[in-house]
Amino acid sequence: MFGGWKVLSFVSGVVVSVLGLTFSFPAISNSAEYVGNSGCKCHMGKGCFEGEEYKERLHSNTWEKRLKGTPDAENPECLKCHATAYGEKIAEVGKKYLPNVQCEACHGAGSEYKKLKENYQGKGKDAFKELLKKDPLEARKVQYDAGLIVAGINGHATVKEQCLECHWENKDDKNKCPKTDKVMDYKEYFKKDDHRDEDAVDIAIKKLSPEEKKKWAAILPKDEILNTPYKPKKKE
Repeated sequence: MFGGWKVLSFVSGVVVSVLGLTFSFPAISNSAEYVGNSGCKCHMGKGCFEGEEYKERLHSNTWEKRLKGTPDAENPECLKCHATAYGEKIAEVGKKYLPNVQCEACHGAGSEYKKLKENYQGKGKDAFKELLKKDPLEARKVQYDAGLIVAGINGHATVKEQCLECHWENKDDKNKCPKTDKVMDYKEYFKKDDHRDEDAVDIAIKKLSPEEKKKWAAILPKDEILNTPYKPKKKE
């Protein structure tokens, strides 16, 4: 049982049972590679999270400011949280990790869902955009099928659970870094790092009937914090 999900693995993929309804997700390719923020670019708007907005976040310099030039710069225990994809498959040949906490650290290796945007079903770069306009929820499901992970939906049961893999709320927590006494105030951290933006999928979800919500239950938010109001957008 995982956040209300019952997950059964099969050779051909995964069957997820939610509230008695069954959804089939094809197996994610084990060829998925980490491509880095510059290769992914999911948020396409001006000042997107991978761009200027990302640079304002603490995650954008976790390796450069904390580890670079120190004896721990290549320390595996430190790289697990201060870098991305350590020990994983990276598209750029020779890379052992990607510096800092990049998008894929939380959302999974991006090579496969990047391909969707570039050439969905072999129909060219505009095909996924057309699907997003025509059927936003199917477009989101297709992204999840390709490996996109969102805590509180199809990854960790809650966003907090994912955060606590590298943060801690008490000084005596077993995973606490011995080099600092700083603890995480989760709600405050979420406010600072919240980079949700309302898109066609969110608008479609708001319009779902109770029956439609049952149909799409597997891709709807399970963590209540994901249903909280979005923070106001910065004026450009």
